[in-house]
Amino acid sequence: QGSGLSDKKCILLGGLSDGLLPVPYTQLLADSCHEASWSLVQPVISSSYLGFGHGSLERDCREIEELMRYLIDHRNADSFCLVGHSTGCQDAVYFLRHAAPDLCNRLKVVALQAPASDREGAALEEGYAENVQLSQELIQNGKAEEMMPRSAFWAPITAQRYADLHERGGTDDFFSSDYSDDELSERLQHVGKDRKGLKVLVAFSGSDEFVPAHVDKRLLTDRLVKAMNSARGDDEAPVAEALYIESGNHNLSEGEKDGKIFVDRVSELIKTTAK
Repeated sequence: QGSGLSDKKCILLGGLSDGLLPVPYTQLLADSCHEASWSLVQPVISSSYLGFGHGSLERDCREIEELMRYLIDHRNADSFCLVGHSTGCQDAVYFLRHAAPDLCNRLKVVALQAPASDREGAALEEGYAENVQLSQELIQNGKAEEMMPRSAFWAPITAQRYADLHERGGTDDFFSSDYSDDELSERLQHVGKDRKGLKVLVAFSGSDEFVPAHVDKRLLTDRLVKAMNSARGDDEAPVAEALYIESGNHNLSEGEKDGKIFVDRVSELIKTTAK
């Protein structure tokens, strides 16, 4: 969508069960990209829709790399922006640590909208501890790719992916509020470490229905940003910045202007990127 011949591509990554048009602000983002001479790319990867249940962040990362290389080789791409919603935020953070350096260096903006902890929400549900224990037992017995019982989750999911999402320190567990500052830094400092020309936006909603009520969302937003900037040198400008949308829900669908607030800030960032 947008300026198809542009050498600047914005890749939109949705959350669990999302596919095309993953968020209500998709068209707003497409229009903003077009105005800034960027193209919006909406990939359908193996983990889209219900594919996440037998997937992993590693598989997502590999497929995003393949997409970027295709766009470089066949669609004139030079610079990239990643916009992640929900679990798409985990994809973006994982990508920054594990993707090929030449691709990471092409990233100009990473925008994380609703970087919420899957574990903290699930921990309040009945049967959580038993399901985590079962997933661990299956993994230890060499059955990581076996499916969990239907009662464990709302979609078909392997023991490994269940543990990745719900176990403390699991592969997907980047954003939990019960981590200490040191633990958050350990998980997130790579986002800002040794980066040149990258801007990271951490957009959190004050009324995110998937974040437990006891979590101080504004404080958590600031702690995530601090962790991402924790490996920056004294003479280096911060990479990550916070955007707290007080009235926003998880996918910015309820507040009349919430989606626009987020998209406008993303647009400002991509417009100021240097090639």
